[in-house]
Amino acid sequence: MSGLTDVAAVADQVQTIWSPVFMKELRESYILPDLVSKQYQGEIRKQNDTVRVSQINAPSSDLREVGVNANTFETNVLSKSYVDVKADRRAVSAYEFDDLVELQSIIDPSSNPEIRRGMMHDIGNQINDYLYSLLVASTSAPDHTINSQATLTNALMASMREATAVAKWPKDEEKYCLMGPGYYSDFLADNNMNDGDFGFNDAARISGEATQKRYGFSNFEDNSRAVSSSLHSFIPSALLYAAQTEVRFKLSDQHSSKKFGMVLSADIVFGAKLSIDGAKKCYSISSAA
Repeated sequence: MSGLTDVAAVADQVQTIWSPVFMKELRESYILPDLVSKQYQGEIRKQNDTVRVSQINAPSSDLREVGVNANTFETNVLSKSYVDVKADRRAVSAYEFDDLVELQSIIDPSSNPEIRRGMMHDIGNQINDYLYSLLVASTSAPDHTINSQATLTNALMASMREATAVAKWPKDEEKYCLMGPGYYSDFLADNNMNDGDFGFNDAARISGEATQKRYGFSNFEDNSRAVSSSLHSFIPSALLYAAQTEVRFKLSDQHSSKKFGMVLSADIVFGAKLSIDGAKKCYSISSAA
């Protein structure tokens, strides 16, 4: 890196070297953005770009009776429902440096990764918090929320499974359950869900992690939420998420602001929205009132 002697050269190296590492660490560190649906038509290149998700509405026909009306049938008009997702959010993180030399020493991913990881977590928190703010379960017809539960129990998991079955969550779509550390500890400690004496012959716990589905849900610990005892379950199609494929780094000096030193920023443009009937495709349990 000793040959990097000007701002343009350093900026190019930061973008080239950091961006792929940054995006890999982002996916590994934040579970929710990686699990929700990214199936859409279009591409996010810049802010306010819009992508579309469509679904064909199910037809509804009458049963026919042989000898009465089975020789005729009715047709349904083909119709679709749409959800447009606009990239109207920008997650940003930035640092100030005294000079270019200070920045040159941290470009190599193998040396002093704290700056890059700090920016990654800053951006990751912004995206993660925004997605959680949208993933709000229905409170009526059907009610998919349960509050004031100090402990996550086997009975609560069974209640969630029943509610999602009544709501006709598709059997061919993966069902995920993200638990805060408090509920996740309750889940691992509940013998009704993990102990061989209760009929479980699989390795339900390995090194403190759940390795098998329970009640049809793939269960993960997510420590990114403020409430330790909380749970969010969903199917991927509940929430639509569209983002640029890589983070953008920008490096500039502060001379125009009558200051010495450098500013390094990282940003990514994204958008998200609940899908069609998205509130019915998620479920939440919390210790909060």
